[in-house]
Amino acid sequence: MPFKTFLDEPDNYKNRFDFYEQGGSPLLLEKFIETIEQQRGDIEEINISWYLYNNQHLHDYLKEVAADGIIVNVITIPLEGYDNNKPKFLENLITGEKSDKSATKYNLARKIYGEMYRSTLHEHFNLYVFPHLYVRSARVKKFSRGSLPYSLHIKSAYIKKKNGYLILLSSSNLAVRDLVKNESMICIEDEPNYEENIKAFYKNLIRNSIAIKDYKTSLNTTCNTYDKLEYKFSNSAFITAPFYDNSANILEKTLSEHILAAKERIIVCAQHLAAFNYKFNAKHHATINKSEIRKGILGNVIAMTNKGIEVTFLSQTFAPLTEDAEKFKEMKFRRPANANSFQQFYSKIKSSENIEYFVNEHIHSKFILIDNMLIYCSYNFTPTQFIYLDNVNITQFTNMPELNYSGIHCEVGMHLVIKDQNTIKAFENNVTSIKRKKETIQVTNFGCKPTRH
Repeated sequence: MPFKTFLDEPDNYKNRFDFYEQGGSPLLLEKFIETIEQQRGDIEEINISWYLYNNQHLHDYLKEVAADGIIVNVITIPLEGYDNNKPKFLENLITGEKSDKSATKYNLARKIYGEMYRSTLHEHFNLYVFPHLYVRSARVKKFSRGSLPYSLHIKSAYIKKKNGYLILLSSSNLAVRDLVKNESMICIEDEPNYEENIKAFYKNLIRNSIAIKDYKTSLNTTCNTYDKLEYKFSNSAFITAPFYDNSANILEKTLSEHILAAKERIIVCAQHLAAFNYKFNAKHHATINKSEIRKGILGNVIAMTNKGIEVTFLSQTFAPLTEDAEKFKEMKFRRPANANSFQQFYSKIKSSENIEYFVNEHIHSKFILIDNMLIYCSYNFTPTQFIYLDNVNITQFTNMPELNYSGIHCEVGMHLVIKDQNTIKAFENNVTSIKRKKETIQVTNFGCKPTRH
């Protein structure tokens, strides 16, 4: 089958509050390894860009594969970007044994990074870090994992076979010390129109990354500008990166064109929904001279309701309006750190009779269903993802006066456009399942109290 869909969720596990050695999505880890194993004899090279890389089970498997002579390239963020707070005890899902020491994401990654830094044994195994930081406001608050955010938010793999290829894109980091959430992963094999752009992306990503043995923490704020490449945009696979000129700005235009072509329905699912009425500040861009308020992809989705399009939103986070405090007083939500744009979005849709909006604290998948087409994404639908600025210069941060920043603002992201009907049906069923969960809250209910399902 050229397209495969894998789905995971907390209900697949005995206790949704346990942390597993196999990571935040043990089922997807199993399917990831199984996908490689099924064609291991035909694989020449495995390229993986994973935002967080601290899963010892995955690492041990990749070492085993590399020992067979298969080239393995893993690209991830610097160690400084891992959260070192709230250590937890881990359970081995296979043996049932609990660890005798608690661990943070940082502890677990440090062990792997240290091994790869010191070892001379991994002849075919390369670990790289992509150290690009991205920020566009002097008022940004300090992050829990490092002072400023790293842009490599993607979770994907490009696997080169002797004859053909495999592409995997996942919503899950497979990271250890993450709770299991509603996650998904797609595998595409040997389909035309996908490989060329993704193969080129990995070549460019590795070229702009630093081998772990050469990485120094002193580079943290000096690798934010890159030679910009012209990017051949594809109708099947779209990629944003700081080295692809204006890619995030073009992403918004590309997604909007798909949305505005809808004939019957649009379903938007993501951890965060906030790409609505946000400011694009042209002073941070070398060639765009006009600042503007962009209505964003969510603004375009809302506009389509005037044409009779049925719209469904699903998200993990939600920020109620102050005026709705009484309405939501019995409900608990995961609130985003910066609530303003989330509240603007909800204020616009809360009284609409053509929009249903569901919130479930376990949602982590990111996708859009438009009629009979799936756009499967690595990124959330927030302003950050859709802004490319090539001339950011912040001499001092309000909350971190010791830091400065200059460079390109752009998150590394990817989406795949899929029209395979079995894949679409799998995600339709996933949406139906989430809507029916007992912890799901319907927050637009046409003036009535919010409904818990």
